[in-house]
Amino acid sequence: MCSSGHAFDANKRGYLTLVDRSRGILGDTREILEARRRFLALGHYSPIVDLIDAALPAGAVDVVDSGCGSGYYAAELTARRPLARLLELDVSLDAVTLAVRATGAPGVVADVWRPLPVRSDRADAVLCVFAPRNADEFARVLRPGGTLVVVTPAPSHLEQLRQRGRLIGMQPDKLEHLDEALGARFVLRDRLSTAYDVPLAATEIDDLAAMGPSGHHGAHPGTEDASTTTVTVAVDVSVYQPL
Repeated sequence: MCSSGHAFDANKRGYLTLVDRSRGILGDTREILEARRRFLALGHYSPIVDLIDAALPAGAVDVVDSGCGSGYYAAELTARRPLARLLELDVSLDAVTLAVRATGAPGVVADVWRPLPVRSDRADAVLCVFAPRNADEFARVLRPGGTLVVVTPAPSHLEQLRQRGRLIGMQPDKLEHLDEALGARFVLRDRLSTAYDVPLAATEIDDLAAMGPSGHHGAHPGTEDASTTTVTVAVDVSVYQPL
């Protein structure tokens, strides 16, 4: 029971649901998450995992995975860091279901824009991959000297699919907006980047187009044939410390 008198029970799978669905908060659907799970399982985003692993301090044990999605990044990091203890957080019940299954870590269905279900000064690191960011709450749950790792798309990320209308547009000057949004609570310590091309089959492109924000806006039909299409993957991994 919380301080307001609300009671929350763990479901039969062992994780908690703290989101009031009457407020219309749903998050990613099962269809979006399954497309993401299929695509990420192919390893096309493994260089992003390499950057995240490099950005996280070697001694980071307690890690909050905020906006965990299908749990791909957490599962990959756990395989590399067997001593790490992760907490999977997402507003989507389906996402937490998949993430807990993929990682074996505890999970909580929670809204990142509300107080997070984590004690103050509890986490060594917060991981936020292509997910919303609550600067005040991230700063609260991090220990002094803790690390916030944020992964965002670079301007050329999936540009071929945007040009074809398969994806919705992307905010310009994303890094500048990110630094500004976090600047009252965090200082930028480092920024890592990667950009590479991958050949994708038509079915892979369909999953890639369906697995992100564009998936919430319905199908974006493409004109791919049976041949492969080269797509650019480009991301920035920003490393912050609390002020």
